[in-house]
Amino acid sequence: MDDSTQRIREHIIRQIRVVLFKFLPDVGSGPIRILGDTPNSILDPKDYLGSIRPFVSEVQNCLHEHHPNNEARFVAVNIYRGKHSYFVVDLNNTDYNYETAHECKTLIPVYVLRLSKRQPTILRKRELDETIAKTLRTMHDGHGQDPLPLFDNYYDENLQYRNPRSLHT
Repeated sequence: MDDSTQRIREHIIRQIRVVLFKFLPDVGSGPIRILGDTPNSILDPKDYLGSIRPFVSEVQNCLHEHHPNNEARFVAVNIYRGKHSYFVVDLNNTDYNYETAHECKTLIPVYVLRLSKRQPTILRKRELDETIAKTLRTMHDGHGQDPLPLFDNYYDENLQYRNPRSLHT
């Protein structure tokens, strides 16, 4: 990663703190789902998961700093061809059950944390509640008993689930 990309990453990480600390007092203590919209240009194509982790860690650190009892779970990452990839962090989703997550139809309010090179923002996106819940069900089913975070890289033309839950009896 070159120096300018590293500077952009550091700038975005600093801005996550600013955006979340303004946002968190308004959301209460119920469960929410944060969908991190991440530019692919600041990710390392040789290690997508490793290069997205610092952003997720900053989100989780801010959530815990805001309230030490916050339960933050890094659930999934989807790397897509094109300009953006996404990560999911659940906040205070106390009903989450790894064993049955592939069947869970509970809708959790989705907030999109747009990690922009200029100014990151966070917005409520009600229209994504069902879509993200379905995507996570599919990922939990497809990944079987893989540990969190579930990781799908759509640059991989051979992407396949090796041990899906739906085949288990």
